[in-house]
Order: sequence, then C-alpha cells, then structure tokens
Amino acid sequence: MLGIALFGLALFWLHHLLGQYRWRDILAHVHAISSVKLLRAGLFTLAGYGCLTLYDALAVRFAGAHVPYPRIALISFMGYAIGHNVGLNTLSGGAVRYRAYSALGLGAKQIATIIAFGTVTFLLGAGLLLGLSLLTQAGMSGSVLHVHASLAKVAGGMLLAAVTAYLWLVCTRDGPLRYRRLVIPMPKPRVAFAQVAVACADLLCAASVLYVLLPPQAEIGFGAFAGLYLIAIAAGVISNVPGGIGVFEAILLLLLPSMPKGSLLGALVAYRAIYYFAPFAVALALLGAHEVWVHRAPAVRLVRLGRTFLIAVTPQAIAIAVFLAGAVLLFSGATPGLGPRLDLLRDFVPLPILELSHLLGSAVGVGLLVIAHGLYRRLDAAWWLTIWLLCAGILLSLLKGFDYEEATVLGLVVIVLVLARGRFLRRTSLIEQHYSGPWIVALVLVLITAAWLVVFANRHVPYDNQLWWEFAFEASAPRSLRASLLAAVIAAAYGLWRLLRPAKPPPAVPRDADLERVETLITDVDDSTANLALLGDKTLLFNAERTAFIMYQEAGHSWVAMGDPVGPIEACEPLAWEFLENCDVMAVSPVFYQVKPQNLPLYIDLGLNLSKLGEEARVPLDSFSLEGSARADLRQAHRRANRDGAAFEIVPRANVGAILPELRAVSDAWLAEKSTAEKRFSLGFFDDRYIMHFDCGVVRRGGAIVAFANIWRGASNELSVDLMRYNDAAPKGVIDYLLIECMLWGKSSGYHWFNLGMAPLSGLEEHALAPAWHKIGRMVQRYGEMFYPFEGLRKYKEKFLPVWRPRYLAAPHGLGMAGALLDVTALISGGVGKVLRK
Repeated sequence: MLGIALFGLALFWLHHLLGQYRWRDILAHVHAISSVKLLRAGLFTLAGYGCLTLYDALAVRFAGAHVPYPRIALISFMGYAIGHNVGLNTLSGGAVRYRAYSALGLGAKQIATIIAFGTVTFLLGAGLLLGLSLLTQAGMSGSVLHVHASLAKVAGGMLLAAVTAYLWLVCTRDGPLRYRRLVIPMPKPRVAFAQVAVACADLLCAASVLYVLLPPQAEIGFGAFAGLYLIAIAAGVISNVPGGIGVFEAILLLLLPSMPKGSLLGALVAYRAIYYFAPFAVALALLGAHEVWVHRAPAVRLVRLGRTFLIAVTPQAIAIAVFLAGAVLLFSGATPGLGPRLDLLRDFVPLPILELSHLLGSAVGVGLLVIAHGLYRRLDAAWWLTIWLLCAGILLSLLKGFDYEEATVLGLVVIVLVLARGRFLRRTSLIEQHYSGPWIVALVLVLITAAWLVVFANRHVPYDNQLWWEFAFEASAPRSLRASLLAAVIAAAYGLWRLLRPAKPPPAVPRDADLERVETLITDVDDSTANLALLGDKTLLFNAERTAFIMYQEAGHSWVAMGDPVGPIEACEPLAWEFLENCDVMAVSPVFYQVKPQNLPLYIDLGLNLSKLGEEARVPLDSFSLEGSARADLRQAHRRANRDGAAFEIVPRANVGAILPELRAVSDAWLAEKSTAEKRFSLGFFDDRYIMHFDCGVVRRGGAIVAFANIWRGASNELSVDLMRYNDAAPKGVIDYLLIECMLWGKSSGYHWFNLGMAPLSGLEEHALAPAWHKIGRMVQRYGEMFYPFEGLRKYKEKFLPVWRPRYLAAPHGLGMAGALLDVTALISGGVGKVLRK
C-alpha cells in the first residue's frame, strides 16, 4: 500500500511539474542527446555493473564458499539487473541468487549471508558518499532540501559516523556479534574496507551515467549532483515501486528546480533505457539461456531444445507478458501517433478505419488485462481467446498508427503462446475465475496510468465538449479521449457484472447415480480413503466429463474437502480450481483435509497455505509376516486369540446383508462401552447401505460374530479398514488379531500396502525455529493425552513396523488456517460441543 501511495504521489507530482510539456517535446529531448554522451553513459553502465559483481565476489568469500569469478559475475549481473527493475531487490534479486547458488551446492544459510552482505555493502557506500556530499556541499544541499545548512551537516556527520562505527567495530572485534540465539558474523577489516570502496565505485558510476546525459544548461558539479542522485535513489528504494520508476524522477525534478524540465526528463528517459532496461533485457536473455543449458538433453536438436524451453516457461511468466501487452496497447491508445506514420497511412487507410482501430485497440488492451489471469491459471479457453486478441491487436496497431514496434512485441508473445500450448489444458470456466487482490490492483494501476498519459500527452489541447466528436487524421487528442473512455467503460462493466452475477446454488445431496459413478471411479484409485465418498454424507463435485470428483462438506465458514481430488491427474487440477471458484462465489474458505505430499504443488498453485496434520502408517505387505523378533508381540497376540477360540473370516460384500443385524449389535455394544457417539467426515459410521458396499472381515467365537471391520480397497495397491468394532464376548487383543488377519489376507490377495490411518500431530518438528503450528501441535500432543491418545496411538501403530507418510491441511493463509482447523474438528466430532469427546 505504501508503494502504491508513493507511486500515485509521484505520478501527481510529475503531472504538475511537466504540465506545460508535450509528449513529442520529451521525445525530441531524448533524440537530441548526442551519440558521444550515449557512448559514455554505456561505458559507465558497464563499469557500474562490473563493480556490482564485486559485491557478490566479496560476499561469496565472506560466506566461506568457493565459486569461480565468471560464475559469480554472471549470477550477480542477472540478480542486480532483474532486482533493479522488478523492485524489492533483496527478494527479487535474492530469488535469482538462490536458484543459481543452490545449483552450485551452496546452502540456504550461505545464500542468505550473500544477500545480506550485498545489502550492507550498498548501505555503506551510500552512507559514505551521501555523508560527504552533505558535509562538503552543505550550503547547496540545505537550499535544495529546504533545510538549514547546519542541519545538512549534522545529517552528513551522522551518516559518516555510522560508517566509521562499522569499520571500527570490524577492526576491534575478533569474533561474531551475539545476541541471545542470534549470531552475526563479522568480516575481516580488509573485506570491510573493500565493501566501502566497491560500493562507492558502483554508486559513482551509476551517478555518472545520468550526469553525462544531462543537458549543457545543467550548471552543477558532479559532487553536488552525486548527493542529490543518492537521495533520489534512496527514495526509490524505500518506495518499493519497481525500479523506483516515477518516484526517482519526481525527486530529481524536485531537487533540480533550475534545470530545464523537458531536457532533464529526456536525460532521465535515456538513463532508464541505458542503465535499467538494456541490462534487464540482457539479464533475461542470459537467464533464459542458462535455463536452456541446465535443462539440455544431449541428443536433442537445437530447434527442439528451444521449443522445450519455451514450453517449460511458467504460465505465470506468460500471463505477465500478456498483461504487459495489454498495458502497451492501452498506453499506445493514450498517446498521440507519430506524424510521419499517420501521413503514410492517409493514402491507404480510410479515416473511419483509423478511428475504429484506435477504439478497438484500447478495448483489446483491456481484454488482455482481464484474460491474462486465465493464462496464469493455465486455462484452455484463456489461451484461445488470448491468441485471437493478440492477432487482432497486431492488426489494429498497424492500422491506427503503423506502430510496427508494438505489433512486433505482440507477435513475439503470440509465438511464445503457440510454442507453450501444452501448458494450457485446463478446461475450467473462464468466466468464474477468481481474481486475487494484487492482480486487481495491478489492473487498476495500468488504467490510472493510461488515463494520466492521455491528460499529460494532450495537455496543450484546450478541453471542449466538441473534442469528443472531432474526427481527423491530425486529431490525436479526441481519439485518445474516446479510446480511454471505452477502456474505462469496458473495465467498469466487467467489474460490475462480476459483482452482480447470480450466485451458484448451494451444494446438493448426492444421488444414487452419483454414488454408483463414485464406486466405479474408486476401483482405479490407489488411495483407499476415497471410499469415504460412499457414505453419502458428503457433497460430490464432478468435472464435466465425470472422470474425477471432490467430496466435501460445509462446516462453519468453510467447505472442507476430504482428501485430494479423486481421479486422473490431468482431471484433478481443473477440478480443484473449480472447487476454489465455487468457494469464492459462496464466500466461504476452501479447505483440503489430509492431502498427500505428492500433491502439494497443486495447493501452492491454488494459493493455499499448508500445515502438517500428522502422519499415516502404511504397512508394506510384501515384507509383512509374523516371523522374527521385531514382531514377537504380534505373534503372541495372534496365538493367544486363536487359543481363546477366535476364528477369522472374510464375508464378501454380496453376503454382508445377511449378517447386518449381528454387525449392528456389535457396533451398538462398542459405542455403549466407549460412551461415545459416531464420528463423521474423515471416518465412516455404521449405516446399512454404506456397510454393504464392502467386504467385511469378521471374528467369530463360538459361531457368533464378536468383532468386525469393513475393508476398503484401493485399486490393486492399497488395503485398509474403516470401522473396527467388537463386543464384550471378544477375546483379549481382538483388534490386533483382526488387523493381522486382514494384512495376511491382503498379502495373499496381491495388495502391496495396508493403511493403518493417521496418527494426529505425529512427526511435527521440535526445532526452535519450527513453525508456530508445529510448536502448538507438540504442546497439544504432550499435554492433551487426557482428551485424545496422541502418543499412545502412534506407539500402537509402530508395532506393525509401518512406513510413515505425512498428511497436510491446505487452507487460506493467516486466520483462515485457524478457522479451518476449528471447522474440521467440529465437522469430524459432529459439532463444537463434541470436540473433546472421544
């Protein structure tokens, strides 16, 4: 929000300062800069980025790593070139460094040290140079900053004192700084002095780039200018606006009131292009080439390798490119066309076609801003619509002003989209997609900037109502006004339509046909938990082809899905997005309970937070037996039950109906003895129709059923049981006996795993830096035994020697996670009042 506010303030101030200048005047000032000045600026840019590579060289050495300098220089250049333009240099440039340095074997702590070292180096150089400038140029600095000269000297002295204190601390202290658990390593004195020298050289080179581009009328020494430059750079960094764009320019225009504004702005535009945009383009090309090289295949031809790389480009990056293409069309419609090109079109394009092209170009721009979010979600419909809009944009760019540069950019985006077709296969609704807050903010900022460009570029044209109806080749202002109005109307109409569109109907109870379809789908799924859908108590969300489903229930302000989407992987991803959209329409929180680790990337794409719930025990049946010392307890329990007259039998599902009365009697006796009610949602409950869906393992004693368990099948891979109940006549250790017999039967039937279910809060980290949820969970596990046998359940399942697999909760960030946990707990227990009942 601070960045948005400062960007808006800078935009307002630029508009105020530059009101008397025309768009063409500013471009003329840029073209007036001599080639010699541009060459000097380019050389200083090379020197500046060369100094920046030394930031990383010192940092890598300080972190105790050994990386060849050419590798360091490449990583540093890409990190700083991208960080300077994207903003939040520590995060954006740090992300590039993390990816590159981690591939070279550096640890997270070393990479964090490198990033922090670079930040400190920049601050040292900026503090020293700005302090010297304020002290030596106190009179001019005070007048420019509208403060007394003595105050400028005090500020300069404080900055120099801070740098001196750092150097004194480095020279006088041998070991690291320690504060409680925090340990801050200190560099050697020669490294610290090298930090200051390298940072000063970098900042002086960066200031020189702009200084050599200043117009001849600029009567200011380099020392004084460097101080003002550092103030503007600091303001841009604090604003967090990408590249400090707008903020940096506004500060310099404010601090240099005597310099001609048009000439200064022309120098600033050239400075942006040379020091920011050109290195950014080179860095992106190098980053792309690096990714192609890392993911190369030895026997693949060059063309196929390029196509593979383009397909691998993340949909998020393509979505941003399309969003920027839409912004380009809007900005182009807001600025006047070039006179010579309009004269060229006069003989070939009728005036009505020119006017219509201008209007439709802005409409296509708004459409691309909106549709780009669908590409972010990899939607098939968004891909097709974007291709058509971009092709229309190319044609309209040529017709409205022969903007071949703009058409070329749009054409490149089309090529990337076509080559990456395989990444956009989700057949989810494009109309019902959910827009995030940052995406809406970005869209609004583009529209506001386009509106400002219209006002600024046509400030010299006096406003009159007749402008709206003026049509001529030279009438650029009316065309821009009409195009901006159309863009605003389209954006407002779309937003209003989304606000007023009817809500989807509430979820319905599953029909018999739905349960039959579920039963068919479950036979092809390895996860036996999917059998919970046959309870009939959950709402079932199918995809259009009915090849996948999500089972969920309403709880409080959440829709809680039990487990992962069930079905083929290619069908589950679009279905999860549809579930998210339905939750957005109904203003509820989407929650996925007990999801598997291999599906975590899906929930990260959905924008959900992940918390570990515990671990489930899976017994490998291929190696399961009652032999050996490790399973002595199981062997004894099994033999004891046999001596007590226990006999195990598998009752096929076709015959379960005949023994239902006996099973219900055992279930009722078990519930009465435990003084508990039926659990829900993540566990089955006794229901005749539900029980008859499964084979049933029963234990008889004297011919009567004394214990039973309904058996879940997961394709031919996993086996599990749901309800395990017994009465007073059952022999001691009957549950052990029942599970052992089920495992032995599953092994003989060709199954590979037996799922013993979850051990809640199991496997949480005990480290001091573990997430807060892990610490809370460990505390509940330690002190909550009176309510639930957390540790006892884990120990009981351990005797079967299982393989433990984590399960997670995926829910919204922040307080949404706490609300999701409460809703899930109440859902399983049958209500908030029963949460603490076993």
